[in-house]
Amino acid sequence: MKKIMIPTSMMLLAAVISGCGDDEDSIYGSGNSNELTVTQFDKSIDRQTGREAIARIETEYSNGERDIDVTNIVGNFNTQNIDNLDNSVVLADDFEGSLENRYIEVNGRTVKRPIYEKNNNNKFDYQTVYRTLNLAGVNVFNYQSGNGSNAARGIFTALNTYPSVGNNAPSTLTFPNGSVCYIPVTTSDRSFFVFNNKDKTNYSDLDDWIDAAEDRFNDNRDFRTSELSIGANNNNPAAQVKFFAINNDPEYLYNGVNYDAAIYDTDFVDKDASRPNEDSVRGVVDCTLVNEVAADFIEAQIDRYY
Repeated sequence: MKKIMIPTSMMLLAAVISGCGDDEDSIYGSGNSNELTVTQFDKSIDRQTGREAIARIETEYSNGERDIDVTNIVGNFNTQNIDNLDNSVVLADDFEGSLENRYIEVNGRTVKRPIYEKNNNNKFDYQTVYRTLNLAGVNVFNYQSGNGSNAARGIFTALNTYPSVGNNAPSTLTFPNGSVCYIPVTTSDRSFFVFNNKDKTNYSDLDDWIDAAEDRFNDNRDFRTSELSIGANNNNPAAQVKFFAINNDPEYLYNGVNYDAAIYDTDFVDKDASRPNEDSVRGVVDCTLVNEVAADFIEAQIDRYY
């Protein structure tokens, strides 16, 4: 599974930048302090028509629960890869455990999800704080791409991924009052790989998976492949293929593991990962996770111009 940090635009007002932080619940709110809904948009291919499909995906966290709601905007979105299962396997250095929805704790914009070791009550802590950035008044076309020394910067939202909006919407289009994007800041006691049954592949062994991962791009870009052993007694071979950022294209990281005689794509949580950028003047701010107000606005634009 790839992880990317997408570029964004450059013309963000100082007032908007100052809206970033951990203490704005009094400004933005999140409804019940024990509930948090984070919305994103994704596209797939409509199996019936062969055309692009776009969906609104809402993830609601509450104490002991995680619910995912998918709403079609264009066509019929293929939901087979959406992680809506209650239990995922976690593998780390000399560790096997599980990430389960029943242990979720929500406090404002902090979502805690302890990871329990298999067959005992040992655990380590994993949490995400969803920091906020005020999108009110931000131009939809704020994001500016870049190449070489002229680096991309600005605020990148879901609308930047749909050309029909950019080609038809007025250049003055801005987000309405109450629009907020969420910037997830993850902390964990240890680095880990996480996956579930939806991530199972058809590869016969990890070497085949590595060969396919290394061939994902045909532009001869530089990459690095790392192989390691993880899980209980470090009995599970794993691999990471990292493609380095080039010009306006970001870094990509693909992760795979051999588990229970099958090969899985995985997500990877790095306890030493750098904090996401929140300054659009200095670089790209990934604003693809938003609140309900911003999501309603984005949905309306896709519905109107797509």
